[in-house]
Amino acid sequence: MTTLTSETTFTVVAAPEHYEEVEDLYLYPQNSGTLAPRELHYPGNVLPPLIYETNPDRWENFDSLPMTNRPMVKTELTIASAQIVHWLGYYPDRPIREIWRGADNRSRMTAYMLRRLYEYYVNPPETGYITWWPKDRTTRGFCIQIESLQVGGQEIITYDYLALAKGEVVPGEVIFQFRIVRV
Repeated sequence: MTTLTSETTFTVVAAPEHYEEVEDLYLYPQNSGTLAPRELHYPGNVLPPLIYETNPDRWENFDSLPMTNRPMVKTELTIASAQIVHWLGYYPDRPIREIWRGADNRSRMTAYMLRRLYEYYVNPPETGYITWWPKDRTTRGFCIQIESLQVGGQEIITYDYLALAKGEVVPGEVIFQFRIVRV
């Protein structure tokens, strides 16, 4: 009968005197905002800078900094217990949405502003990124990729003859959605 043997030699070194671990903490300052208009800038100024006529009524996933990289936790049941997965997240994980409320009889956006947003939406830059400057919340700009522009809850841009004839306005809610790709 054959006998197998095995042997390993290793060296034990002294433990380091201290161990240092680093974690990024996101602290959001108190910010009541200003009345400064937000802006979009196209790389190389191919399109003129778009200075918002009015800031949105509501917006999602942004305060003084993006709130798009929050951790995600997923729990799945297993035969004996549950498995929990924790994802730390990155800036492009969730979109930012700017919302100008409107209704059938009122508007928060002019047709001019909608047309300029549409130009930015349908002309993504071949190189570089569009920069978004939420000057009412911070002095920093963010590189973005535009995902959608909706009027009245649809991707279809709908105009109203009377609203355009009476004042060049767009009735209905306008939603501009994008993702921050670089801070």
